Amino acid sequence: MRTWKTLLYNLAFAANTLLLFFVLAEQWVVVPAWLQVAGRMHPLLLHFPIVLLLLCLVLEWLPSFKNSESLLDGLWLITLNLTVFSALFGWILSREEGYTSETVSWHKWGGVFLSIFALGWYHLRRIIQSKKIVLSLSSSTMLLALIITGHQGAVLTHGDDFILAPMKDPNSGPPVAFEDAIVFDHVVMPILDAKCVGCHNSGKAKGDLIMETAATLLRGGKNGLLWDTTAKEYGLLLQRVHLPMDHKEHMPPKGKPQLTEDEIAILYHWIKAGGDMKIKLSAIPETDSIRLLTASLFKSQDESSYAFAAASESTIEELNSHYRMVQPIAAESPALEVNYFGASQFKPEQLKDLLKIKDQLVSLNLNRMPVSDADLELLKQFPELRNLNLSFTSITDKSLPILQQISSLQELSVSGTEVTKAGLAKFPMPLKSLYCWNTGVSAADLPALKTIWGETRLETGFTGDTIMIQLNAPIVQNEEQIFSQPFELKLKHFVQGVDLRYTLDGTEPDSLTSPVYKSPVTISSTTQVKARAFKKGWISSTTVNRQFFGSGGKPDSIRLATAPDPSYKGNGGATLIDEIKGDGNFRSGKWLGYMHNNMEVWVEFNEPKSIKNLSVSTLISIGSYIMPPAEIQVWGAEAAGTLSMVARERPVQPSKDTAQFEKIYSLPLGEKMYKRLKLVIKPVASLPKWHPGKGAPGWVFVDELFFE
Repeated sequence: MRTWKTLLYNLAFAANTLLLFFVLAEQWVVVPAWLQVAGRMHPLLLHFPIVLLLLCLVLEWLPSFKNSESLLDGLWLITLNLTVFSALFGWILSREEGYTSETVSWHKWGGVFLSIFALGWYHLRRIIQSKKIVLSLSSSTMLLALIITGHQGAVLTHGDDFILAPMKDPNSGPPVAFEDAIVFDHVVMPILDAKCVGCHNSGKAKGDLIMETAATLLRGGKNGLLWDTTAKEYGLLLQRVHLPMDHKEHMPPKGKPQLTEDEIAILYHWIKAGGDMKIKLSAIPETDSIRLLTASLFKSQDESSYAFAAASESTIEELNSHYRMVQPIAAESPALEVNYFGASQFKPEQLKDLLKIKDQLVSLNLNRMPVSDADLELLKQFPELRNLNLSFTSITDKSLPILQQISSLQELSVSGTEVTKAGLAKFPMPLKSLYCWNTGVSAADLPALKTIWGETRLETGFTGDTIMIQLNAPIVQNEEQIFSQPFELKLKHFVQGVDLRYTLDGTEPDSLTSPVYKSPVTISSTTQVKARAFKKGWISSTTVNRQFFGSGGKPDSIRLATAPDPSYKGNGGATLIDEIKGDGNFRSGKWLGYMHNNMEVWVEFNEPKSIKNLSVSTLISIGSYIMPPAEIQVWGAEAAGTLSMVARERPVQPSKDTAQFEKIYSLPLGEKMYKRLKLVIKPVASLPKWHPGKGAPGWVFVDELFFE
């Protein structure tokens, strides 16, 4: 027994000496790659010494264990060795890239102190046990060191404030009003904080990337910038997010909380728009994707300050008619808006009816109603009226002093009225927005008025009559995407006199050589239609692109001879003939993915069937390692024949990165009568040298087969 105790003590002493040497001389020490494996075992090992140190402390205080010195000695020796080797492995891990922060330093020196302090405790156990004050001080020191060191480790692993986070209300901070919300600060950064900063912070900068602030995000990491609007797939951030889950570079790593589809969409649209870190959410057009995805997360300043009680449902029902609509501005909101319709049915005295909801009315729309200056006197009795639309009414400058007395008014529209520059200069109001299109106010009057109206946003409309405007893209009216019978292509445009030019071979339409859409165009086989609108004096439209897939019917039997990757198995062979096209999301369950083996599919018909073409629908996403197939083979057996190769294609491989797209490969089968077919699709065995993943195998993704 003494021999084993001696060996364990000497091992702990030697390991502590080595640990102290490594820490003091670490700038000269180089850790080989094979030893980094031991460093990455630190998170696995560290929990044992924490528990054992606490157990040793407890046992030192129990009088009953004074007669079990041999057992306590053995427990201490095991604890000493686990503690020092945990500290050693932790030091090795800290030598990897990204562990250079003050938190790492505190955690490292805490581990060294605990290991040496525990060794000293064991060596002086008899003295410590003999004096209660020494035992108390030693125990307190050990416990405090354990807490500090453990907390710093938790910060490195899980992020700052990990322990107390469940006790805090995530909504306890001051609410951000919609008008004040900044896209980066209040939309993008919370996503990064929740899903990325845990591994990319000043304490643990994986890949030399820190994502805690705007400045560190713009700096990027060792692999380059996080986003670049000129790059394919807009840079590293979106590339890594869209990699397959099992890929070693997928972010966040497998096992960590993943980004939701909405979060990915927000990052995509924000980066695509330029990654502006100052723009407010309210400054983005209402139809913009970011605003549609995030506006519901914020309340407007008005909405957050409605302290009044709601009107009764019976009162609202009583006020509603065919020509007046009274309704809440949002679900569960006490604030009401009123809209009038039909000028011929409107009478100014009807405004008096609204006094029943004077404490709830915040928005009143009198656009094109026969309202005069005198009729507006009543509006002074509405204390919560904030939005007022008087566009194309009969009001004049005489209304302005009346409107000045509506204390809550924030948005006012006097467009199309007889209000003049002189009247606005005389009666300024503390509004957020004033709309004065088609009035006596011109763009040249704005500088002078802005000095009077202060921070109010003055809108006078668009007057650039010499600017060329781009046409919107044509509309493809055909709803069918997969067809079995020929059909007529239907193109439409809402601007009169445009030329709609199209192509059916996948090339870009131009204004000179491409055919003009006039008479019906018949689509009878798998076709890619592209169309653009042209008109003199206008900028030509963008290209609308629609793919139509000809299908001569489904086979009687389809079977996968090789299994797809478990993460992209769709609905097995049925995925290929369900006539449901996949989209750009290859994780949607509509795609079959293969990497390490060929895709082999058996197709059978109960009766021999004439087949002219077999089309294979694939996805190409080079940044996600999804490449064109290396080779496609079709083997066929006629009614009484043996299986032989009837078609073969070796798709051209890209020479550079491109944006993600879908690609159809059509293989002619000679229009013969086939009883059986075998399709073999081979993924790229090794990615090209120019690819970031050069040498790794590529993916091939297929979502549908079409038999014509």
